[in-house]
Amino acid sequence: QPNAMGGREVGGLANLLSAHRDLNNPLHRAEVAKLWRLDDVPAKPGKTAVEMFQAAADGEIKVLWIACTNPAQSMPDQRTVRKALARAELVVVQEAFATAETCAFADILLPATTWGEKEGTVTNSERRITRVRAAVPPSGQAQHDWQIALALASRLGQADGFKLRAQRMNFAYSGPEEIWNEHRESTRGRDLDITGLSYAKLEVQPEQWPMSEGATAGAKRLYNKGQFPTTNGKAKFVSLDYVPVSEPCESRFPFSFNTGRLRDQWHT
Repeated sequence: QPNAMGGREVGGLANLLSAHRDLNNPLHRAEVAKLWRLDDVPAKPGKTAVEMFQAAADGEIKVLWIACTNPAQSMPDQRTVRKALARAELVVVQEAFATAETCAFADILLPATTWGEKEGTVTNSERRITRVRAAVPPSGQAQHDWQIALALASRLGQADGFKLRAQRMNFAYSGPEEIWNEHRESTRGRDLDITGLSYAKLEVQPEQWPMSEGATAGAKRLYNKGQFPTTNGKAKFVSLDYVPVSEPCESRFPFSFNTGRLRDQWHT
């Protein structure tokens, strides 16, 4: 969760593409297709996590591949989530701990590395990108999530690339820095342009995006000239109608509980 901004930067939502691109924007899809050497990128968004588990519970989705999360413990509406996990014809779980609640539903359990065994970067809420270095080597047969994805490609007979319909995208990485370099190139010209940032510079100190090619440091403050990335350059404020909670406090249940927040530990 402390890397939630980093997840959005690489398109880690059902309606996002890399570098804050909108899946509904044809120009954005064309930019990503060019980067990945595809003919096109499907315009239809995927399902959100809640929609996905509902679809699996309804029998629409037959296979669930779960990585970096523990939905049988952390997702809302646990009755639906557990129904989905039980009904799916195949459940694959990448997990570092066999005692995680979701592992009980796994048909295939793949040992994955923990944060202390991984290399990469994280981006915090002030847009600051920090290098992550492994404290210890992976234990046993545990593999990094990107290595498991590569192994799947190999098993599918696509060691050098995945086929998406009749298309092909490069998928031959030797380490996390190569993956990050591809992500860095995808940000060129975008609001989070980090084409001026490298692993070597991150070894010296963390940096804030944007840091475009030729820049000597990242931007500490955005929009200080009063210009925003909108059509008219003005900030857009959206007012929403209040929606009450579905189960408000009452005399029998007078307390509300909420998860706390620490710098390095949110939610689960």
